Amino acid sequence: VAATQGKVLAAMRPPKPKEENLLRQAVASGFLDNVARRSPQGRLAADGNPVPRSAYFSCRAAITEPLFIDKKSVLYSRDPRQLPEWVCYDSVVRKNTRDGSTISTMKNVTPVDPQWLGALSVGCKLLSLGDTLEIPPPKYDFDRDSIVCSVVTKFGDQGWLLPPIQIDILEALQRGSKNLMPDDPYRWFARSLLEGKIFDELRPLKSFLNDDPSIITRKKPSAKVGLIISSLSQRDIACAENLVKYWAISDNKFLFKDLKKWVKPDNANDAKSLWIDVVTKKVQQWKADNEGIS
Repeated sequence: VAATQGKVLAAMRPPKPKEENLLRQAVASGFLDNVARRSPQGRLAADGNPVPRSAYFSCRAAITEPLFIDKKSVLYSRDPRQLPEWVCYDSVVRKNTRDGSTISTMKNVTPVDPQWLGALSVGCKLLSLGDTLEIPPPKYDFDRDSIVCSVVTKFGDQGWLLPPIQIDILEALQRGSKNLMPDDPYRWFARSLLEGKIFDELRPLKSFLNDDPSIITRKKPSAKVGLIISSLSQRDIACAENLVKYWAISDNKFLFKDLKKWVKPDNANDAKSLWIDVVTKKVQQWKADNEGIS
């Protein structure tokens, strides 16, 4: 409506909390180079004087002076504790004060949540990603169809620390992570597969196993762990798409031999039936979606 009318109509209802959050993200994504953070208590200015707690500093090193929220802004508060810690703005206005000094005021200020700032900034030069973190551990991301891991995340020329974002574990390896081994993508994929996190239909499988799949990522010597990791790594399979494709095109019995070593004897028939049903269903679906590919 605003785009067609050139203004916001008075009759329009206020946005709901979820809509407001999406609007804030949309605004912030367009002003990533104009993100500012409230000054920590005790910070000193270049002249040695303490910086007011209501002051903000830009994410860009080129802007060195303290920035302030205009007193006419709905976000303004005399109590610095009530001010948002992170904001973005579209411009800075410098005004002369009565004592002859200059104050820099941010215009059109929007609160920013650091929880989503990292994800919004992917691809931006102001975002820097460090090494992988051990906690939280890697996990399978269904929407991405990949194993993801958390990495040290910093923003701005100041290197402000953000909540860690998650990236594909293969990308982390390519970046030269010191906390990952080359077979980690296959270890975490194998674990997630046996835990039923890759395919929901395989969730009952875990109750048929003679060991918890978590031993796969503990990296203790085990023949059956080595076999399943070797099978996946030799074929470079670390996502559901590649696994189903291999079943459909090359071998629909792939991993079944490795699986046998994980199943309790009393549950062998149940595990076999479940596995075959899931593989058959996935292969049929793949062939329906990829008709003509062989």
